Amino acid sequence: MSFVKGMKQSLIYPFEDRDWLGKLWPLPVIAAIPVLGLVSVILLKGWRLDMVRNLAQGSQELPVFRPLAMLKTGALLWVVMMGHVFIPGVLCSILGIGGPLGFVADIYEILTEGFSAWAKSEPSDWLLTLMIYMIWGVISFPVFQAGMIRYALSGDWKTLLNAPANFLLFIRHIHYFLKFYICWALLLLGIFLVDTVLAFTGVGLLLVPVFTVCAYYITSAHELGLLARKMNRQLQEREITQACA
Repeated sequence: MSFVKGMKQSLIYPFEDRDWLGKLWPLPVIAAIPVLGLVSVILLKGWRLDMVRNLAQGSQELPVFRPLAMLKTGALLWVVMMGHVFIPGVLCSILGIGGPLGFVADIYEILTEGFSAWAKSEPSDWLLTLMIYMIWGVISFPVFQAGMIRYALSGDWKTLLNAPANFLLFIRHIHYFLKFYICWALLLLGIFLVDTVLAFTGVGLLLVPVFTVCAYYITSAHELGLLARKMNRQLQEREITQACA
């Protein structure tokens, strides 16, 4: 599939399922309820994994809405992802620069001693913290994505925790990942532009959170699914080659 065609499919593929309305309507409805906002983000992460699994197997059929199973999967993915985010925070603490774990202490210092006293020592710490998080993000984000794809293909959640294998998978397919991130960045830009138009309409501003969350997970599911399909195809070809050898 060409780059442009893949981008187009990320936008229209949900509507190619004959029962798209029956399968998709709960997602924006749940996201639109303020009290269930957090639940919708967890739910959509689980929904996306099911969609990635379908696409990896060559099907564009939308997954059947299974709230409890999707919540469970989504919660697991969020916990693992937060674990990735927590690691540089621990590193910052070990280095004695506070990092995100020192945020409360910084607020307290500003309130008690003033901003000028805090600004004399903290900016360098925050610059170093930002640098650590940026470097870690470049490394850990692809590793997490690779683990998520392995989870979708195998059904074994423990693959999410196998960082060395996930890193090797990312390195082996780095050219696919680069194309994936380019597509993802363009899709995010498109979502941002639509959000901007909605915000300027006044009333449409209320739709921005719902549209952003749903559009992000639905479009990224397609890009991740295409990435998983390429890896799955290569894995199958490798197994056939080994069987014939």
